[in-house]
Amino acid sequence: MNNGNIEHIPFLKAEGIAKSFQVGATLVEVLKNVTLSVGRAEWVALVGASGSGKTTLLDIVGTISRPDKGSLTIDGHDIAAFSARETVAFRRRHIGFVFQAYHMLPELNICENVMLPAMLEHFSRNDARKKALELLDRVGLSHRVGHRANELSGGEQQRAAIARSLINSPELLLADEPTGNLDSVTGAGILDLFRKIHTEAKTTIVMVTHDRNVAALADRSVELKDGFLVSGC
Repeated sequence: MNNGNIEHIPFLKAEGIAKSFQVGATLVEVLKNVTLSVGRAEWVALVGASGSGKTTLLDIVGTISRPDKGSLTIDGHDIAAFSARETVAFRRRHIGFVFQAYHMLPELNICENVMLPAMLEHFSRNDARKKALELLDRVGLSHRVGHRANELSGGEQQRAAIARSLINSPELLLADEPTGNLDSVTGAGILDLFRKIHTEAKTTIVMVTHDRNVAALADRSVELKDGFLVSGC
């Protein structure tokens, strides 16, 4: 898949990223001098075997985790220059997340789950509900807005998670194995949603996957192996 409208100036630049974790007496190097550039409105698939560092890199790109070494720039903002509070505010306003686990709060119905990030950004309850209902309709869940997560299928929960990720109109959408817990038919429907988001909203997407068929839907694939970026740029 090729998007001729992608800008050449990187929207996202992770440069020289290194990250290690202490496991008992052993220091495990998960990422080793990784550099990744992503253009505005580009869809990049991050592929690799389990343990290759994909999720760790996604967490760093999503500002959830800070690297031991290296820099991260998103839309011209040097993330290292932000305080912890500023980082959280930037993340809520500019980055949407879709995880393999749906992370729905069981005490809230699906509409309330989708509303939550907007409420944290001080939307009025009416405005947050209106936007949540619009997004739930867009992902085909307008008939399930009052249901709780345990009353929905896995595919329905993932569609609700996508709606939640979009409620603050993020420029960057990060997805970690979003079809990993789903059957092939349901997974295909989720990927179709990502395709529409990418095409219609021009959202920049970085998606972690181990599935080469899923990766083929993106504009470009990059591969991590043993903590190194071995293909792509």
